Amino acid sequence: MKRFIKMTCLICILSLCAACGGTENAEGSHGKEAPAFTDSLTKDGTGIARQAEAASDMMEYYKNRYIELEENFADIRWYDGSKMKQTQKDRLAGCIPNITYNEETVFPKELEKEFPAQLILEKGKSPGLGVESLHEQGITGKGVGIAIIDQVLYTGHPEYASNLALYEEMHVVPNQSGSMHGAALASISVGKTCGVAPDATLYFWGMDNVKSWDREDDGNVAWKEYARVIERVIEVNRTLPENGKIRVIAISRGYNFTGNEEVDAELQVMLDAIHHASDEGIFVITTSTEMNYDFFEAYGTDAPFAGLGKLDPLGDPDSPDTYTLGSWQWESAEMFEKSILVPMDGRTTADMSGDTYVYYADGGWSWTVPYIAGVYALCAGVDPDITPEAFYDAAVKTATVITRSKEEGGKEYTFHMMNPPALISSLQNNA
Repeated sequence: MKRFIKMTCLICILSLCAACGGTENAEGSHGKEAPAFTDSLTKDGTGIARQAEAASDMMEYYKNRYIELEENFADIRWYDGSKMKQTQKDRLAGCIPNITYNEETVFPKELEKEFPAQLILEKGKSPGLGVESLHEQGITGKGVGIAIIDQVLYTGHPEYASNLALYEEMHVVPNQSGSMHGAALASISVGKTCGVAPDATLYFWGMDNVKSWDREDDGNVAWKEYARVIERVIEVNRTLPENGKIRVIAISRGYNFTGNEEVDAELQVMLDAIHHASDEGIFVITTSTEMNYDFFEAYGTDAPFAGLGKLDPLGDPDSPDTYTLGSWQWESAEMFEKSILVPMDGRTTADMSGDTYVYYADGGWSWTVPYIAGVYALCAGVDPDITPEAFYDAAVKTATVITRSKEEGGKEYTFHMMNPPALISSLQNNA
């Protein structure tokens, strides 16, 4: 089942990459020769190799051409809703509260009372689950490095720019603007207002995750390039002082062996690099983390980490009563009964098009990875000797148990929410 879910997610991710990474990588889909991939590296592993600009091109595309109004979900980023026809307004009203939008979105005046967009956007910035209470105690990830390998990052957003110690690009089509994916991951991990570990140091590698933008087959994922970037992370980490090491790598993608000998051999190259990073004391978190470490077998789950949805976007983000299983995960609810769940839906992050913010009603597994990386950074700040296995064991033992059903009167399931304050407390008590 998880393999099916991951393959579905992979198709979505590849489509998303093509749509949200700037203008250059889209040319191949229009019959033009795709540009070659290049690297942009710093001389000494510090600083910004290339200042990736905000994606103003995508803003213009969405503003002028794009609107998504499904039966129970809407995406109206940058859209001027005052221009909507009445039928569109009615459909948008039917999507409440599952509306993705940003600060440039103009809502129809008829919906402003029923859907207080600015309040929801501000509420969505909170990492929730009591994380901000840890910040108040000075537990902020200071002195801990987080590496992210993802799509090109708009490097100048004030949400995370001051945390960014290194930005490099490897296997990237030149001159891309920032992606929505990269900005979200940076925000959720180290963001000043959205982040779990707001004082952690960010090391970010932008990367195109395909071999070619002219292909769409399963063998097009650039696993060997992922491995090359992971080895670069290790190389940089060896130059860092002991009290400022990269302790965790966040890679928001999933994988599994396919039975195709050539593809699986390439995937194994990446897994070998992950094992190398682990040997160097770096926890590598992906949406297939169970494939990276043998100890997960003892917990009887195919999905060690998964995501939470929100019952009410205006609910208290620190209260368990606000949460349920993530929206799209209900189709396989049994799969997540032993998972450790973290916030996924109803999150606000930095936007890719400028120094503004975007609210994502529905998240994806991608949003859970930087959250977990942030919590691991908090733990490493409290217990420098923390290991991935000790972290997960403590997360399981301190989790908050909730019982939820997909709809009122439906079958009930028991889920386990991460409890960061209890997790940190357990580490402090055992120190």
